[in-house]
Amino acid sequence: MIKKIFPSVLLILTATLLVMGIFTYHNTKGLYYDFVEDGLNRALTAIEGSILDSEDFYDPSENLMIRHTMESSDYRITLIDEEGRVVFDTDRDAETMQNHADRPEILDALSGNPTRSVRYSESIGADMMYKAVAMELDDGSTGILRVSMKLSLTRDILTMSLRELAVYLFFAFAAAALFSRYLIGYMLRPVKDISFFAKKIAGGDYEERMSWYANDEIGDLATSLNDMADRLEETFQMLSNRNVELEVILKSILDGIIAVDPTYHIKIINNSALQLLGVDPNRHWVGKNLREILPKDSLFREMDDVYAKDGDESVYYKEVKIGDKTVRVAYGKINDNDQVNGYILVLQDITQIRRLENIRKDFVANVSHELKTPITSIKGFVETLREGVDDEATRNHFYDIIEMETQRLIELVEDILTLSFLENEESGREGVEDRIHPGVVLREMIQMASKLAREKDIRIESQIQSDLPEIPFKEEYFRQMCLNLLDNAVKYSPPASKVWVTLKREEKYLKLIIADQGMGIPEEAKERIFERFYRVEKGRGRKEGGTGLGLAIVKHIVQSQGATITVDSEPGKGSTFTVTIEIVRY
Repeated sequence: MIKKIFPSVLLILTATLLVMGIFTYHNTKGLYYDFVEDGLNRALTAIEGSILDSEDFYDPSENLMIRHTMESSDYRITLIDEEGRVVFDTDRDAETMQNHADRPEILDALSGNPTRSVRYSESIGADMMYKAVAMELDDGSTGILRVSMKLSLTRDILTMSLRELAVYLFFAFAAAALFSRYLIGYMLRPVKDISFFAKKIAGGDYEERMSWYANDEIGDLATSLNDMADRLEETFQMLSNRNVELEVILKSILDGIIAVDPTYHIKIINNSALQLLGVDPNRHWVGKNLREILPKDSLFREMDDVYAKDGDESVYYKEVKIGDKTVRVAYGKINDNDQVNGYILVLQDITQIRRLENIRKDFVANVSHELKTPITSIKGFVETLREGVDDEATRNHFYDIIEMETQRLIELVEDILTLSFLENEESGREGVEDRIHPGVVLREMIQMASKLAREKDIRIESQIQSDLPEIPFKEEYFRQMCLNLLDNAVKYSPPASKVWVTLKREEKYLKLIIADQGMGIPEEAKERIFERFYRVEKGRGRKEGGTGLGLAIVKHIVQSQGATITVDSEPGKGSTFTVTIEIVRY
């Protein structure tokens, strides 16, 4: 700022001193001219008094005053008659001189108002000052006495004075410039402090304060700026705390939150939204266009449709597909004074909910189907028996079928109740208090499954490691899990085949392995065999008498006890189920 102000000050100083110089020049020049005129007036008065009559006027060669004036000064004396003819001149031959009737000083003298006249004299070749007076001679005529003086001497004096004045003005200018530079720097120092203070505040340093204590306008400004900094620091701290709170809240929300401006540039986005959209959470997405994340996704087609509406409804709900996920999106407008300043999207992953709804629908349909088949069969045979069946063997056969279908219904209902109980049980592995001897329980379950195995000529071979430790597992759950897996292996194995049962310890885990030589499981069915009522071959499953819930019950038992189950199978080569149980509960 000094570079802008200081040249202006120098310009003002220069203009001021120049005006002063011109004024001084003209004033000094006027004073010198007045001084010269005063001398001319004195000479005019003295010489006029020495001319007593017309004889002295027309023949002044013997006039002592004129002679004395010529000797003691540089005055030029001229006598002119009333016709303008030069009668006498101290510097020139009067007869050769022009008529002076039109000269200004002559005209002024004749008019009775003598004034000085300054002009260049052709006869002398120099600037001259003239002053003339009219005299009435004794013969009744009028004579004119003119006294003049060269101005060269006064000009030399004036030039010398002006030269000295210029030197004085130069030193005055230099002193004023230095003082102005210092004064400007001193006066601008608080402005620099204010600029530095403003840059600190703009840079986020709200602890900076000004220390200008002068009792003037700058001091008042410094106090006001310090007060402003205090309020800004408080406001920024409050906003920072709120931003931290908002960030914590956004991180803790499981739903995805996205706020964008009217051009879809991201203002806020949380990790849940990034995970739902399947993008890199380590990139900085704020300020990016939301279309850079999913430029062709149906999310944007729905968004454009929703935000193009002009209705009063503030929030719209849509269900869209993002990749393989089903997402429920709440679209909202951010309004400010009836102007849309942006949009907010709340994304909720409902893939699991929709999957469970589909499972529930399938479960209801399957339960209805599974119940309808034995009930229809029982009803048909009962109606037939009512109509009367004479053959006792046929009648007994019908009774056997009714008993078998009734038993199937009982097993189905029991499995459904068991599955429902397992799903509603809240306790996880941390809540398991039972500790069992797995080898003892497994041997009992092998004995129970051996009856069905003998009927199909299937041999169960077991390898149970001795000195196995107790494990945290509910005994009734372990029994049912082992029995369902053994029953499943025997039912789906061909006659005269084998089922292998292995129970062993591997470091801190206990592994239960049940392998058969059955029909195996296709690769595409491995993920679904633990679903309720799912059968690889539906007709064969019902023929074997299964309810379709055995493996679903096993899966829920394993999950409720903190264990895991895997299946390794190949069509035509049998299946191997492995249950891994952690021995030590942490």
